[in-house]
Amino acid sequence: MSKELRIIPLGGLGEIGKNMTVYEYGRNIMVVDCGVMFPESDMYGIDLVLPDFDYVVENQDRLRGIVITHGHMDHIAALPYLLQEIEAPIYGTPLTLGLIERQLAEKNVLHRTELRVLARDETLPLGPFRVTPFAVAHSIPDSVGLVINTPAGTIVHTGDYKLDETPAGGQATDLAALQRLTEGGVLALVGDSTNADRPGRTPTEAVVRDTLDVLFAQARGGRIIIATFSSLLARLQEIVNLAHKHGRKVALTGRSLVENVELASKLGYLQVPKGLLVDIDTRVPHKDLVVLATGSQGEPRSALNRMANGDHRHVRVGAGDTIIISGGTIPGNEEDVGRMLNKLFERGANVVYGRLATVHVSGHGSRDELRAMIETVRPRFLIPAHGEARHLHLHAQLGVEAGLERENIFVLKNGAQWVSDGQKAWTVESLAVQDVLVDGRLVGEIGEVVMRDRHRLSQDGFIVALIPVNGKRQLAGEPQLVSRGFVYLNGARELLEAGREEIKKQHRRGTKDMARALEDFFYRETHSRPVVLPRFIQV
Repeated sequence: MSKELRIIPLGGLGEIGKNMTVYEYGRNIMVVDCGVMFPESDMYGIDLVLPDFDYVVENQDRLRGIVITHGHMDHIAALPYLLQEIEAPIYGTPLTLGLIERQLAEKNVLHRTELRVLARDETLPLGPFRVTPFAVAHSIPDSVGLVINTPAGTIVHTGDYKLDETPAGGQATDLAALQRLTEGGVLALVGDSTNADRPGRTPTEAVVRDTLDVLFAQARGGRIIIATFSSLLARLQEIVNLAHKHGRKVALTGRSLVENVELASKLGYLQVPKGLLVDIDTRVPHKDLVVLATGSQGEPRSALNRMANGDHRHVRVGAGDTIIISGGTIPGNEEDVGRMLNKLFERGANVVYGRLATVHVSGHGSRDELRAMIETVRPRFLIPAHGEARHLHLHAQLGVEAGLERENIFVLKNGAQWVSDGQKAWTVESLAVQDVLVDGRLVGEIGEVVMRDRHRLSQDGFIVALIPVNGKRQLAGEPQLVSRGFVYLNGARELLEAGREEIKKQHRRGTKDMARALEDFFYRETHSRPVVLPRFIQV
């Protein structure tokens, strides 16, 4: 077994989401993070996208543990699916483990792991790996980066971070601790690239707090409704503090929000004054109420989207309401968010979102912060991670600007195998990995062919051709055509008749692929290519 260090990203490169990285040395493997990606707008019917963790499943006898950097869904939400196939201990900070525990319990796989606290001042031994966390500022409390000591050298895995001197929740990125932990030098930096295309520094959370304070003061006489990510617990703390300052009660709507507030309060990460929280159905004058809701991404079943559609059970949006969208739009959700905003405006609400005021800042560092991390760590090699292709390449350019040799910077794709003996670094043949699609209870059964059919259905609809035949497979009646999403056949009699004649002609010819023949026919006639489903009915 090779004694070289391998780093194998299974997700998070060339995309935003499904972060998962394998570290391998000899007969030992450790995994960092295991998250999901939310579907893009053309992934019809798909609920989640998982990393392809077949390599981990196939080598589970060598797996020493899974270390999680923080509790966002793109870093933890694939764990229930992985644990259906393996058993392994999971390490994380207390809040992160609390969020993981709830997800595993919901999927009935909690018994397949041990949740072990990753303490900030301790080093975790996992086979030949020695893992020491360091605090980072991010948009969820208890976030950490990792210093991973291996026999080949030290790796710094940043996780998601920003360099915020006035972070919500009070946790700054501990560069002093990072420097202390890496005094012996750093072999490679595996660094967050998300905002590599944004110049300067990411604004501090204090800017959001000050903006919200002004909006609270301006909303005299009306209700304030704020939609944000349920995991932005530091932001929730600021909102709770402002509600208390301005004499308002706070009501929660949205399951994930209610559960996260309960968990964070129980663990001491959220301080809520006694009597401030009220049930959403409690009668409170609008001028004295803040409603915290899920739905900053326009999710169809979210609380804010139900308000926009007028079917929320407890909240009817109208004139006098101030609605604040305090969450950045995830790529792919722009249309859903825009549609929801339009409906809220049409209901007469005063809607405030990112283009109008600084009601959200990113939890990821911008270019100056990424360069500062490189200059702090001074790695021999740089592996940009967590970002789309442009982010990775721009992060690589920053590495060159910071003094690294271009040949020592590796822009990788998911499945790549980065190898180092502690002196040199190179790549070997990549693993064959692909997105694993989740549709309800179907995990991995939805492949490229099905998605291609769904895409075609969304564009041109489908036709069912009902073809009556006798026992000798001869036509025994007039074929019938049923259309959905293609044309209204009662209004297209000539096309309907031509389609029937085409079926008869193809049947006389003995055409074996009736579906393809009819698809070609309809394309010739309409320049659309509906999905055709021939059904032979014996009569």
